This record gives sequence, structure tokens and C-alpha cells, in this order.
Amino acid sequence: MVIATLQQIIDERISFLKEQINQENKPQVNSTFQVQIYAIRSVDDMENVEFIIKENKALLRNNKDVHESDRLFAELDGLEWLQRQIERYS
Repeated sequence: MVIATLQQIIDERISFLKEQINQENKPQVNSTFQVQIYAIRSVDDMENVEFIIKENKALLRNNKDVHESDRLFAELDGLEWLQRQIERYS
């Protein structure tokens, strides 16, 4: 049985997202993957993930810009994935 640490799972996810970035994708798709990578990497305190998610959801509710909404949705995808992993491995 293999026991993975949270950091190993995060590293695997980032590697997976990097592999998804390629020239055949539309630029928006590659941008989404890059935003998710950044969102996951930018969390320096795992206890703040829930707060960051709530903050992004509040920004999303008040946002009128389509491009900003796309970025916030991509960040939320990455952060919500991270939150599930934190709950799973903690």
C-alpha cells in the first residue's frame, strides 16, 4: 500500500496540469490550467484555503467582467480541489 503525502498529491496535480498545456489547446484553455497551477502554488498556509475560496466567491458575485470571472472560476477550481485534498489527507 502506497501512502502519499499531501505535498506529493499537490506536486502530482501540478505536473498533471502542466501536461495538459499544449499548443493544440485554445489559449483560454491553457490559461485556465496556468491559473489553477498558480492558485494551488500560491497557498502558503493550508488553513487559509477556505477563507480564500470564500473571498473569491464574493468577488465572483460582484464581478461584471467576463475575463475576470473566467479567472476566478479557474482559481476556484484549483482551490476547491486543494481543499478536498487537505480534508482527505489531514
